[in-house]
Amino acid sequence: MRIDPLTPPYSQEVQAQFDQLPPSWQPPFAHFTVLARDPRLLRAYRLGSVAYLEPSHLSIRQREVFLLRVTGRCRNAFEWCLRAHYFADDAGMTEPQLSASVYGSADDACWQTNDRMLIRLADELHDTATISDALWAELDGRLSDEAILQLILLAGHYRTNAYVSIGLQVPVDPRVKRPFPAP
Repeated sequence: MRIDPLTPPYSQEVQAQFDQLPPSWQPPFAHFTVLARDPRLLRAYRLGSVAYLEPSHLSIRQREVFLLRVTGRCRNAFEWCLRAHYFADDAGMTEPQLSASVYGSADDACWQTNDRMLIRLADELHDTATISDALWAELDGRLSDEAILQLILLAGHYRTNAYVSIGLQVPVDPRVKRPFPAP
């Protein structure tokens, strides 16, 4: 890694933030410990994610199809592997869908009809930072305004995650058993 992570013992402020992470994320993943070098950065990063907003405007399936595509398109192996390891089964993702989330397209046969719209949204945001009128009409007919806002915020947060993870060369956590798909 390009910046050394903070090591224990952590300050009371940092430990309090780490204690808010799910138990299965303990000890904290490397990107959290790097950001913890400045507790303000860690707090801003953690609070900037709407992935775990409860109640969510998205189903687990919608969230994970979208985020696996966002992280896959960014080639963010660190975060993609975490998502695949912790959430893919609960989201009902198949192995062909996991692979297609990185290298496929919305037209791949493995995707369900509603998944295709989410894949196209992730692709348009990744490629153009906007949403075409045609896709907007499709989204507007199937998702609430709040769900669309949540998806846009998710795309931005996980793009930032890619900058941190890839830019600092954060390795895939050894607890994660699902590898990043090979091309």
